[in-house]
Amino acid sequence: MTRTITRSVKALAGAALTTLLAATGCAGDSQADGIKVGIVCGGLSLATLTIDEGQLGATKAEQICFDSGSDAVQALSGGSIDAFVGAGEHIIRNRIKDLDVKGYAVTSQVPPYSLVTTSSSTVQKVADLAGQSVAVTAPGSLSDTELQRAAEENGVDYKGLRVVGSGTGATMQATVEKGGAAAGMVSDPLLTTMVQSGNFRVLWKPQFRYVALTVIAKESWAQQHRDTLAAFVKGIRATQERAGTDFKTTAETAKKQAPGLSQESLDQVLKTTLDQAPPGLVVDAAVYQDTVDLLQQVGQVKPGTAPSFADSFDFSLLSSP
Repeated sequence: MTRTITRSVKALAGAALTTLLAATGCAGDSQADGIKVGIVCGGLSLATLTIDEGQLGATKAEQICFDSGSDAVQALSGGSIDAFVGAGEHIIRNRIKDLDVKGYAVTSQVPPYSLVTTSSSTVQKVADLAGQSVAVTAPGSLSDTELQRAAEENGVDYKGLRVVGSGTGATMQATVEKGGAAAGMVSDPLLTTMVQSGNFRVLWKPQFRYVALTVIAKESWAQQHRDTLAAFVKGIRATQERAGTDFKTTAETAKKQAPGLSQESLDQVLKTTLDQAPPGLVVDAAVYQDTVDLLQQVGQVKPGTAPSFADSFDFSLLSSP
């Protein structure tokens, strides 16, 4: 009981101190606590490269792995992580629910997931998946949104599919390979590895603009930790710029995220990752509108309910002093 009371007193004291710092404008000046960043691991991203490079000045970034974006958003809402690198749809859907999240840098404007099946499968096109099981990382995540788009493009009733959540990496590959699903949504570097093995082939690949990866944080947290968040997003932009002038060094860092990939394959995956990022990590309202249009098209967002571009993104930290 004594320990419980002591911890409670310390927690209350800490909360009071945080409130006082915020009121005096000092909370945003401290980077000592660092930033806990949620990432759907198993892929290669500018954010993971930045964390691995460790070039964020005084700011310390800790990567927290999740199997899906929906799980990460729950953690962000609950406060167990400070930021999340995920799809723009999470901003839109959660702002509609009055959660004060915004995007502070866009690291990819191209959807990452492709629909893959085994080379021996009788499924030859997306239309053949009607009524069958299809694996996504988790229902409600970007991979699921892409599946809805693939189904709509090919005249397949999405509601008639048996959608299963399989996570990422080895579990996703095993689900497709062992027949747990007729096809699955897979992103790089696993996508390249699976196809190069000769045991899998791509059924569908996205060909549209979309806010696929953006640094998401609560506005309230961002206001209190402005310098920390600015250091993180600027660090990602610095990684983007360094890769353009010193690709070889960046590729060496990338090996930590894809140790089993050949150098040739890794270089290709890294090049694709860099190509998918918008210049300066900033998108315009047109890309955002494309994202909103897709969500409305697949029935995830009701027309007229999506927040404005200005309410959804704040890129000022990328250019702050």
